[in-house]
Amino acid sequence: MRTSQHENIAPQPANAGRSGGFFLLVFVAWISSACGQSALPVVDGVDARALRLQCQQVLDALSKMKAALPPETERELRALLKDENKASDETAEKIQKLLNDQCLVGVSINPESRVKAARGPRSAELVAGRESIFLIRVLNEAGVTHPLSVQSPQMRAPGESTKERWLEASVCSTPLSSSLPEKKESRAEQKEEKLSGQKVEYLLLRLKAHEAGKREATLVFDVGQGTQDLGFRAEVPILFTIKKE
Repeated sequence: MRTSQHENIAPQPANAGRSGGFFLLVFVAWISSACGQSALPVVDGVDARALRLQCQQVLDALSKMKAALPPETERELRALLKDENKASDETAEKIQKLLNDQCLVGVSINPESRVKAARGPRSAELVAGRESIFLIRVLNEAGVTHPLSVQSPQMRAPGESTKERWLEASVCSTPLSSSLPEKKESRAEQKEEKLSGQKVEYLLLRLKAHEAGKREATLVFDVGQGTQDLGFRAEVPILFTIKKE
């Protein structure tokens, strides 16, 4: 008696397909965390003149910190800023697109001052023992002017040294006159800079890793006690690639 080919196939568990799908989703999420997400959306109704001024401050601050944007991006931004009469909605849209592409995180503050955070398109690469500067885009629908703070379970306190807490992190706004003194201050001494209250604002995120390899950190943002989103959406996990110094 001949046996059908189908009869020789071992039965599969009922949840095999679902298990495979689950692991695929986990793998895709892991890759997305490392490589960034899709571009942050452009916001309508932004004050173009205020955005142009803020863009200039960001470029100046990055230059002082020796953390310039990619050359082509910087050329395009400076070309938009060159003509002082260019303060149209089109200019604001172009500036946002260029800066958004360089953001590690996008933070949204809703009209009730609840904070949400999402992964931006910038790749998450660090060098162990060396400070790196990233951009944060803030969509501030509440017009709050409190400082934007960052915390993390992986963040170490000044003077602390543990492998579980391998990251230093802080947020500073622009202009950076008070954040870039000639005499370097410690993290504990640096003053938190308040948000401007503008609808769209770009801040600088300082990160420093003390361990090399692939490491994930969860960054948690707020603008004061009780402002974190109730669904824990103020937390954004990021998989960093950290090279040895």
